Amino acid sequence: MEIAHQKLIKDKMEKEDSWNLFGEWWKDIDINIKKAIVKPIDYTTASNLIKRYEWLQCMPAMVQYCFGIYFDGYLGGAVVYSTEYIENLGHWDKYDYTGKIILLSRGACVHWSHPHSASKLITQSMKMLPEKYKIVTATVDELAGEIGTIYQACNFIYIGSMRENNPKVNSRENDRFGVKINGKLYGARSIRQKLGTQKKDDILKIYPDAEFIPQASKKRYFYFLGNKTEKKHHKKQIQEFIKPYPKRY
Repeated sequence: MEIAHQKLIKDKMEKEDSWNLFGEWWKDIDINIKKAIVKPIDYTTASNLIKRYEWLQCMPAMVQYCFGIYFDGYLGGAVVYSTEYIENLGHWDKYDYTGKIILLSRGACVHWSHPHSASKLITQSMKMLPEKYKIVTATVDELAGEIGTIYQACNFIYIGSMRENNPKVNSRENDRFGVKINGKLYGARSIRQKLGTQKKDDILKIYPDAEFIPQASKKRYFYFLGNKTEKKHHKKQIQEFIKPYPKRY
């Protein structure tokens, strides 16, 4: 299986950052994970890091909350939570998730951060979400070489593709649209966010060399918040879909 996009980006950024007036300045930062501080950050701070390191290189629509992890006062990573993109279509009503679910839509750590930065950032930031949220969901994209290793480390449960599990409920989650622009693959949501359209003619007017290819359905993870009774109830709603974690070979 291919190397995840974020690993490739981190390696690239480390090389680029070393070619500056201050050299490898980050080596003086204390990256002791026990001293790391997770706290809310503003949109711009999160965006600056996400756009540099994350696969889609853009912020999602309908951002609700942003959090960062700091080492010695330096931002070592960021996560962004957004409105779950199919919630307003009523797709989560049958699971009793509507009004309680939020999407962990973006996340990235810089090349010099502690190896456990992402897991601490995710687990701590979920605790800082408003109490009304009981379900955190996240998707992984095989196009980016992702299998959800970090979600596995954080004890999320894996259900794979919602399209495969229940086509009627999630028919719009991923329409398998894909377009390759300047070597980067975009799905339906990401190209609409970038250009405001996913119509082939409109895209070709801007990018004549765009290549249209099918996109595999994204795979989904879930994490449950709240007391034991709440966690048990919400997990039970998708119990039949739970699968073993995918592995990187």
